[in-house]
Parts: sequence; structure tokens; C-alpha cells
Amino acid sequence: MKTVFEVISQEVLPCMRSLVAKKLIDQGFSQKKAAETLGLSQPAVSHYKRDLRGKRAGIFVNYPQLLEDANGIAVRVASQEISMDQATSEIFEVCRQLMEVKE
Repeated sequence: MKTVFEVISQEVLPCMRSLVAKKLIDQGFSQKKAAETLGLSQPAVSHYKRDLRGKRAGIFVNYPQLLEDANGIAVRVASQEISMDQATSEIFEVCRQLMEVKE
């Protein structure tokens, strides 16, 4: 069984970054500005936009609460209410709680 940190780093965060990158672009951010906001490279944002990365959204199927929380966090990052570092901390906490419930 994977640890919560493995699940988050390998599956949840890439999906989350993809979700946030797409929301930023939908709100008129350039790929470069979205990349700067997320602390990523512009090519990484391009890959997220084209679903070449972060497309394991199936993780959200088993955890609908995670998808709801992820969408809320993505909106707050896109509106620059919180930083990606703050979002990552929130994601870790949500995932930790979900893993505790699962066990």
C-alpha cells in the first residue's frame, strides 16, 4: 500500500496542478503567467493544457470529496486568494484525512 505522501506526490498533485493550470488559462492567464503563479515551467503548463501530464483524474473518482476540495482550491489559486504553497498544504491535509478514513 502506498503511503499518503506517495499518493499525493505521484497522483494527486499532478492532477491538481493540471486543474489549476487550466483554470488560470481559462481566466485569461498566459501560459507563462500561469507557470509563474504555479512555480512551474511554461512547457509544463502547456503539457497540462494538452492533457499530456496530470491526467490521472481517476483518483478523484474514488474520492469525490477530494475533487470538490481540489476544485475549491483551484479557484482560490486562480483568483490569487492563496499561493500554490498554501494550496499544497491544504491538499496534503485533505488527503491525510481521506487516508485516515480509508484505513
